[in-house]
Amino acid sequence: MVKGLFKVAALAVAAASLVCGAPARGEIQKLLIPCEGKICPFFRASVAAPDGWAEDKEATNYFKAVFMLPSGMSFDEAPAKIYAIAVVNREKKPIGVFLPDTIKDWKSRSKNVKITRLDDLPRSGKPAFIRHQFEAPRLKEQGFELQAVTTDGDKDGNEFIVTITVSANSREALKKAEPAYRAILEKY
Repeated sequence: MVKGLFKVAALAVAAASLVCGAPARGEIQKLLIPCEGKICPFFRASVAAPDGWAEDKEATNYFKAVFMLPSGMSFDEAPAKIYAIAVVNREKKPIGVFLPDTIKDWKSRSKNVKITRLDDLPRSGKPAFIRHQFEAPRLKEQGFELQAVTTDGDKDGNEFIVTITVSANSREALKKAEPAYRAILEKY
């Protein structure tokens, strides 16, 4: 039953995207997807998998974030994952208001996390990405991350906080995934 509903919803989303066309570069899509036996909103950042990577649609729908994995790998076996999540910013608060929550989350996961503020990454005619690097080698999974946060909007004038992250199980996996990650940031 749920799989049937999922297929119907997936077809509806595909049909809607054909009728509506693709969003403008960097624009957020507002979708409704099946989740936990009901329909849930999903704010999809306009990112595409770079060469050598593929979107994991099951993880994308489950987490309500666009998940990309190295081509041919499953979610569980991928040593690195890239994901983009968009969250409504109804009050249009500055990005800096949201960053302490990310840092608090990392510190709760690993007391010895090393957090490094990286240089902002400019975007042509749009707010820059605010970037951080997180390293917690004692974590068995996702102990190494690069994170870029910016604001974006949709066609209705709503504002969103968009976070694009590459998360890896090792420093080596992070380094190997970084060119794909940079390609996504440069196109956003």
